Amino acid sequence: MAARTALITGVLGQDGSLLAELLLSRGYRVVGAVRAGSVLPAEGPLTAVAFVTADLADRAAVRPLLEKWQPDELYHLAAFHHSSQDNSVSTALAGKDAMLTTNFLSTKTLAFALVEMQSACHLVFASSSQMFTAVGMGHEISEHSPRQPASFYGHAKSWSMDLLAFLRSESGLRASGAILFNHESPRRAEQFVSRKITRAAAQAATGGSPTLDLYNIGSRVDWSSARDVVQALSLMGRSDEPRDYVVASGTLHSVRDLLQIAFEHVGLEWQRFTTFREDRATPALVGRARALEEVLRWKREMRFEDMVTEMVDHDLALAAAAP
Repeated sequence: MAARTALITGVLGQDGSLLAELLLSRGYRVVGAVRAGSVLPAEGPLTAVAFVTADLADRAAVRPLLEKWQPDELYHLAAFHHSSQDNSVSTALAGKDAMLTTNFLSTKTLAFALVEMQSACHLVFASSSQMFTAVGMGHEISEHSPRQPASFYGHAKSWSMDLLAFLRSESGLRASGAILFNHESPRRAEQFVSRKITRAAAQAATGGSPTLDLYNIGSRVDWSSARDVVQALSLMGRSDEPRDYVVASGTLHSVRDLLQIAFEHVGLEWQRFTTFREDRATPALVGRARALEEVLRWKREMRFEDMVTEMVDHDLALAAAAP
């Protein structure tokens, strides 16, 4: 049997790289779409990826890419998060424009090309819990929950979900939306609070004096391991029936929980290195992944505690290797 081919956008990010390594280990031919100027890995498993440069919002570029590689599975994981500290109108609009292009228009271009080609490729779109707004202390979200985005990012993801559902119904597009809740790994970018905490714990354990300045350590989040999440994405890509799934742990943990586990792992008290403004529970979203568990037999393998300590161990190794 010929190897299956998977095309992954956002292949150099946390989810994309973990998914690429998973599929390569299963004998897939993996094609990774990257932006022009991206720094490609020089060693490690990802060197087996066939990297291609393409403007995913450009129909003239996307159609030839799909025709050349004929993917069986297409994982659209590329996304833009506006994180600038510049609050000027021009910067804010530039961020929204980038989100619109990467998070919606590229989805449209990929989907339209597959419909036009009458392709049997299964498109898996990485959507987000940011399509919803918490209205209770443990507001449960399923695939059928009404959406109420509180950010432009959430709106763009929601528009893509609506488009894919329409094309699935009207044109038979094989498309599934993965409604992803927060998920972490040692590959999480350093601007995220989870990685800020694990890096600070590692720095403190190796003789540093980090100062964590956090807002509300009582905030609660539905956190999963990114390794478990990419397993879910793979199950969706191989599924015969395209549909949307919530991907979540179903359990809330506070930022304080994360702090305590990270610093206890290195034998230190987090209070020595942390300042915060608030410590109170606030409305929070919790995902219900029952459909994913029952239909696709997804199982979470990594506990929250193990996810945090794995990240700390990774940051300890980085600190030890630093000059």
